[in-house]
Order: sequence, then C-alpha cells, then structure tokens
Amino acid sequence: MTESLEDIAETSVRGSLFLFIGYFSSLVILAIGSIIVARLLGPDGYGVFSLAFVVPTLVYGLIDPGVGSALTRFCAKFNSEGRKDLVIQSLKTAFLFKTMVAATATIVCFVYSDQLAGYILNRPDMGFIVKASSLMVLAQAFFTFLTDSFGGLDRMEGNTLVMVVEAITKIILSPMLILIGFGVLGAVSGHILSYFFAILAGGFFFMGIYRALGNNSSLNFLHNVKEMVSYGFPLYLSSLIGTVFNQLQLLILAFFVSNIEIGNFNVAVRLLTLVSVLVFPFVSLFPAFSKVRPGSVELNHLFKMSVKYTALLIVPATVLVSVLARDVVFTLYGRIYTQAPIFLSISVLTYLYAGLGSIVIPHLLNGTSNTRLSLYSSVINFTVFLPLAYFLTSNYLVVGLVIAILISNTFSFAFCLWAAVRKVGVSFDFKSSSLIYLASILSVLPIVFLLPIVQFPHRVFALITFGLLFLFLYITLLPVIGAISISDVETIRGLFKKFKFIGSLMEPVLDYELRLLYKIHKSN
Repeated sequence: MTESLEDIAETSVRGSLFLFIGYFSSLVILAIGSIIVARLLGPDGYGVFSLAFVVPTLVYGLIDPGVGSALTRFCAKFNSEGRKDLVIQSLKTAFLFKTMVAATATIVCFVYSDQLAGYILNRPDMGFIVKASSLMVLAQAFFTFLTDSFGGLDRMEGNTLVMVVEAITKIILSPMLILIGFGVLGAVSGHILSYFFAILAGGFFFMGIYRALGNNSSLNFLHNVKEMVSYGFPLYLSSLIGTVFNQLQLLILAFFVSNIEIGNFNVAVRLLTLVSVLVFPFVSLFPAFSKVRPGSVELNHLFKMSVKYTALLIVPATVLVSVLARDVVFTLYGRIYTQAPIFLSISVLTYLYAGLGSIVIPHLLNGTSNTRLSLYSSVINFTVFLPLAYFLTSNYLVVGLVIAILISNTFSFAFCLWAAVRKVGVSFDFKSSSLIYLASILSVLPIVFLLPIVQFPHRVFALITFGLLFLFLYITLLPVIGAISISDVETIRGLFKKFKFIGSLMEPVLDYELRLLYKIHKSN
C-alpha cells in the first residue's frame, strides 16, 4: 500500500474513532433508556409508543426540502473562504425557514391529530397521543438546525453536546413520568422534553459561536432559500425516501397487527443497533474515497481493504446476534417480548451483505460523485418493498414484513454491486470474503449445538460464555484458514497505532493472531 493510501486510511480511522466514541456514548444511554421504557410499558404500551412518532417524523421529512443539507454545505464553504457575512446569512435564512415551516406543520398536526390517528395509524383512540407528539415537528426542526450548523461550522463538539444531553434527559424523564402514572403519554412527553433540553443546551453553545462571527444586518431571505433548496433538493429526495421507508414499516403493521406485535417488532429494531453501532464509524469512508482518483489502482486497493476490514467485524457480529437472539432479547427486555427474538434473528441477516461490500459501496458511490446511483438504489428499495410488504404482511404479519425488508434490501444491494463494478470500476476479493463467512459459520456451529443442551442460571451467563467461545473460535480460525495474513495484522496495528486506548484493547488479539500466523508459516 502506498504512503498516500496509508495517510488516507489513517485519517479515515481517526474520524471513525471520534464518531464512534460520540455516537456510542449516546447510543448506550438511549439503549438503556429504551430497555427501561419497554419493560415499564410492556409490549402493548410499547407498541403504542412506537407508533406515537410516526406522524411527526413523516411530516418533518416532508417540510424540509434540503435546507438542512445546504446549511451544512454553505456554512463550511463560506467559512473556509472567510466570508463570515454569508455564513451569517445562511444561518439566519435556515433558522427562519425551519421555524416558520415547522411551526405551521406543528399547528396542523395538533389541530388534526384525531383524523391523523384514525386515517394514518388506524388507531382513532391515539388522537391525544398524536396531539402531544406533534410538538416533535418543532423540536426536530430546532435540533437539526443546531446539528447542521455545528457540522458546517466544524464545531462537532456541539453535536456531541446535544446528543448526550438529549440521551441523558430522556433516560431520566421518560421512566420517571411513566412511574408517576402517565404511562405512554409520560414516555412520549419525556421523549419530546429531552429534545428541548438538548436544544436549550446546544442553543447557548451556538450563540457563543454565532456572536464570534460578527454582525450582518442585511438578509435576502427569498433568494437565499431558493439557493439552498436548489442545492439540497436532490439530497432531500433521497433522504425522504429513507424516512418514508422506515415509517411505512410501522404504518403497514398498524393496519394488520396488534400493538403487542408492533412492540415486539420495535424491540427487534432497537436491538439491531448492536450491529449498527459497528457500522456507524465507517461513514468516514465517504471523505476517504473522495481523496482517491476515480478509476485508479489506489481506489480499488482502498475499496478491497475497506470491504475486508468491515466484513471482519460485522459478518461475525451478525451471525452471533442471529443465533443468540433469544438470549439477547430476554436478557435486556424480558421474557414478555416473546416474538422479538425471531424478528431479530431474521432482520439482522441484512448485515451479512457486509462481506460483499454493502457497508462500503454507498460511501464509494457518494465519494466518487455517483450520488445519482445512490438515489436509484433507494428508489429500487422502496419500489420493491411497497407491494411486497403489503402482500406479505397481510398474510404473514410481522414475519412477512421482515422478509419484505430483506428482499427489498437484496434488490437494492444488487444494484449497488452492479454500479460499483460497472460504473466505478472496482473489483472484489471474493476469496477473503468467503473465508470470513466460513470462519463465522464454523465458529457459531458449536454454539448452535450447545444452546439446547447447556443450561445456565441466567441468560446473561449464556451470552457471556457463548460470546467468549465464539470470539476465541473466530480469531483462531481466521489465520488457520487463511482469512487474514501477517500484513493484514500489521496494517490494522498501524492504523490504530496513534490511538493508545483502542490499540491497547486490540493488542492482545493482534498478538494472538500473529503468533498463530508465524506458527503456520513455519510449519509450511
């Protein structure tokens, strides 16, 4: 690997680790909060809570035609050029636009809450809950204004602040309001209030940054909005498809299954974060691919390396979570969520495509300016999902919906795979991917055999024991079957050499891998 590629990879890892730490801390707090809320409400109440924010989420997705994306882009551009006046113009325009549109949409949701609950959620009795949750439209507008602004101004500590404050206040307020006696309404109110506390904290931090920019009295509001929408609208369409796709899953369930089944489904969705937390750091691959010349050998090398190293982490995690789904659900959420394990076992399988590049390819397409292909992928996913979801859910309930999601994701990924090979010109290291799949499957087979035989006093002991057994077998098999090489271990060690804490955690595993590899090398 050339020195330039090493620099790019190291920068990518640095960004990944900072993203991971910020996202992970917030995610852990929110995960604990969701477990507490789900246990307090039970499957039926948690199902109602899961539906409570469908309407405001859909409404907010419709009302921002790319202004948020444009705000980040314009602030970053003008700030780098030293045009503080234009930075202020962008901030003022975005704030006024978001406030006016979101306030209007909130009022509409509030006034027509009964109709929205009846026609959209198929739950006329949820009118009061929708009335309360309508405030989330305004909360999301202010929250995303802050996060978009902090991103554009390169003040990511602001994003960390609002995420952590939101998570901490939510884990305190929602359970407290439920225990006082407000039930689902208390959980909803705690969720909304946590956003406003985060907005308050982020707002104070933002005003300090804003005042340092100086003052600009003029504001060409309509012209600025036109420019921002012109830039952000294509990104808005892609984002809108994703928002509708996610909320449509709950909407379809609302017409065919009970609140209890929806509660179980939402538990499975929450637990997918066990894998998605591993996926999140790889968003830094987007700028990494942007730094390499399209069509070059270096791009192909970086792509293969990225696919292999993401697969080494995500494929085994997916296999393990799928097999231990029952222990994971019952340990964290309790035995009352009897259906969630099967939903989780099937849903998590979508991450198996990581071995073929499903995590990396979207960043490759965007990083090489093939954003239109990413939009096509979203359209394919949505187009395949809609008829399949209606048919399969009406006949097979939640399992049918989960299968529809898997099938639509498969079609979408197949298109991405074709685009990566034909349009971008990269190739795959199928041997490495196949060996990673093999190591994962062989490592989980003893667990599949032992699960019905070995009894533990508590499921948490089963999780720890089987998890450690899987890890030992997996890291042993990787060098034995040739899934990794000495150069792979040295590359991984080199990427993390500047991060002492993470490196110290990885060092025992890397040392073990090297000892095995040297023994294998000598025996040959």
